[in-house]
Amino acid sequence: MEEGQKAVKLHGMWGSYFSKKVELALKIKGIPYEYVEEDLTNKSKLLLRYNPVHKKVPVLVHNENPLQSRSLS
Repeated sequence: MEEGQKAVKLHGMWGSYFSKKVELALKIKGIPYEYVEEDLTNKSKLLLRYNPVHKKVPVLVHNENPLQSRSLS
């Protein structure tokens, strides 16, 4: 990535429908990102740091800050 661009990472899992939705949205928008495959039976330290409450994927990270989703309920 160029220096002026923001670093975007997507922590996901190959079988996760929700991860694929986020990945598709990033591709449609043309946003460059790095995909990080997670093993949910052996969760990485980054996944636990970025999503400490639910410990699930997907987690979208921008400049080392996880983006929080809003609850619709």
